[in-house]
Amino acid sequence: MPWSETTPVGQKTQFIADYLRQTLCVPELCDLYGISRKTAYKWIERYVRQGPPGLDERRANPNPLPTGSPSPSSPPSLRPVRPAWGAKKLLPLLAKRY
Repeated sequence: MPWSETTPVGQKTQFIADYLRQTLCVPELCDLYGISRKTAYKWIERYVRQGPPGLDERRANPNPLPTGSPSPSSPPSLRPVRPAWGAKKLLPLLAKRY
């Protein structure tokens, strides 16, 4: 008999299905699934607002990285030229140039 593999989305869906059957209360479901009540209520709220797509995996940080590609108007970095220099030395040099 093969092992049954479940995905996180499948487990969330099963949790919501058990919640909607109302056979167990939320704290009992949390103990059964090994999650906190805060997480359970977050999943329930997402399911109520967005339906099944609300249970999909999400990134921890939906915002882009602050160190991404520079904007076209930003001055070029001197860090590759002077990797040992810190901000005290680089800022006056950049201020003088730009």
